[in-house]
Amino acid sequence: MLRARILSSAMELFGEKGFEEVPIDQVAARAGVGKGSVYRQFGSKEQLYAASVIEGFVQLRRRIENALEQTASIPERIEAIVHHTMAYFWSRRQFFILLRDPTKLPRAQEVRYRRERGHLSALVREVLREGARAGLLRADLDFDLMAEALLGMIRGVQRYKSEHVRLEDAVRTVVATFLNGSLTRRSTQ
Repeated sequence: MLRARILSSAMELFGEKGFEEVPIDQVAARAGVGKGSVYRQFGSKEQLYAASVIEGFVQLRRRIENALEQTASIPERIEAIVHHTMAYFWSRRQFFILLRDPTKLPRAQEVRYRRERGHLSALVREVLREGARAGLLRADLDFDLMAEALLGMIRGVQRYKSEHVRLEDAVRTVVATFLNGSLTRRSTQ
């Protein structure tokens, strides 16, 4: 419970302010624990941040998996992925910057970070493959690259969006831009 409470507080604060502006004292105060408890549980601010990012990927993946269970069409599935990813990070703009260099993490955290990030990419990739099998999406494209391109579009919008941009407009723009570039000719006629 202590570790989870600290992690939850850290995720909130890192999402609001970013890594540099969050002192460990603030994380401890929000979690209702002493500063020493944070260090005993996580070792360093960097490791706490990494754990926050990893947990963010886990939470996001679960949300997307639940949403995909309730959607049938490929465009709806892609929209669900985009919507849930963007919604998760919409108010956590600073958190989306993520880790600068995962290789600087302790090996176990680096491996977990890459695994969780890979799960998210794999979810996208599988939906794209389903779309190709159904004849909706072009089968001649590299699905690994397409998944990363979609996630990159989402990240770019999150990092560089103007304050006046609404979530719904951003989702619609990313989905339309992505699908228009990957639909088969048959599905655009």
